[in-house]
Parts: sequence; C-alpha cells; structure tokens
Amino acid sequence: MEKGYRSRKEKTRKQRKRVYIVCEGKETEINYLNGFKERNSGVEIIPVHGKCTDPRGIVTFAEERMDCKWCIDFDEGDGVWCVFDVDENPSSVIKDMSEHASTKNIRIALSNPSFELWFLLHFKDVFSHITRQEAKSNLKKFIKDYEKNNEVNNILSPNLAYAIKRAEKLNQSHESKNTPLLSAESNPSSQVFKLVNFIKDRIKKNKVD
Repeated sequence: MEKGYRSRKEKTRKQRKRVYIVCEGKETEINYLNGFKERNSGVEIIPVHGKCTDPRGIVTFAEERMDCKWCIDFDEGDGVWCVFDVDENPSSVIKDMSEHASTKNIRIALSNPSFELWFLLHFKDVFSHITRQEAKSNLKKFIKDYEKNNEVNNILSPNLAYAIKRAEKLNQSHESKNTPLLSAESNPSSQVFKLVNFIKDRIKKNKVD
C-alpha cells in the first residue's frame, strides 16, 4: 500500500468522503468553499491555504500532505484539488504541474485570470480577454461591497447553475480552438465549476448511499 493511503477495509472510520482543497488565497477561496459544507451530508470539505502562491508550491504542498497527514481513499470517492490563478505563471509551468498533479490523482481548478472571474460568471457571460483588475471591477457592479474577506455565498448561490453553464461554454469555445484549458492562453476561463460539481456529486451520492 502506498504511503499516506489507508485502506477502509479496516472500517476505522465511517465511510464518508473527504475533499481536501489546497488554495492559493488565504480568504476568498476558503470562505467560498466552506459555504458548500452541509450538515449530515457525510462529506467533509476541507479547504486549506497552501502557504504559497505558485503552482509548483501549491501542488507540492498537497502532495506532501497526502503522503504524511491526510487519510485519502480515492477508490471511496475522496478527492484532492488545487485551486490557483494563472497570474504571471507561463503555460509551461502550469502544464508541467498539472501533468505531475494528475499522476498523483490531484485535480486542478485553474482560474484565468483570477478566482473573481468565477464569481463574475454568476452574473454575466465573459467572452473577451479580461485582466484580474477588470474582473474585480466588473464584479463590484453586482456585489458593491465585495472585498477579499466578504462572505459572498448567499449572493452567488442562486446563480450557481448559470455560472456552471457559462464556464462550460467558455471551455467549449477554447476547446474548439484547441486552446489548452490549463494554460495562460485560456483567458477567460475557470475550472472551479468542475470542483463545485465534484463536491455536489459526492454529497448527492453519499446521501443516497
């Protein structure tokens, strides 16, 4: 058995699913993802700050925690995700770390240019190249008091389905042009919807099971 992976055949804990999410940001992403926690869902959502902001450091942080601290059972539906923005990272770095992460069953939720784009997609389509500052400025048109430490889940939640559809539409547009989704060229795009779908799917399945 690989180091860091514990079999549930021993039945040492209730068969609930765990989703560890290593975030680039200390507040925005963590506050948002904590909003998906549901009491008695049987799914633990555990967002943590990766103590670094570059893709390599974030993925390495997740990998090290998997090896020495976290009890992960992918066969039972557990998940490990890394959430970060493109920022100034070149496509080569994003590509290398994404490929490395996939060998460890770590999934990537990349936002290009920033996590604020995912929030913005709750309110409108975004088709043209956009900067981090433009995304934030546009978001403030819908959430006037938006700041890094604000709790925005209650405002965003009613529009979640629209955000998912818009993010999917952006992916389809990039894929039609053969633009890699996990790259600096995929502006605008956000793969956070895949993480959200993963969480919702795990909660749904665990309630049924």
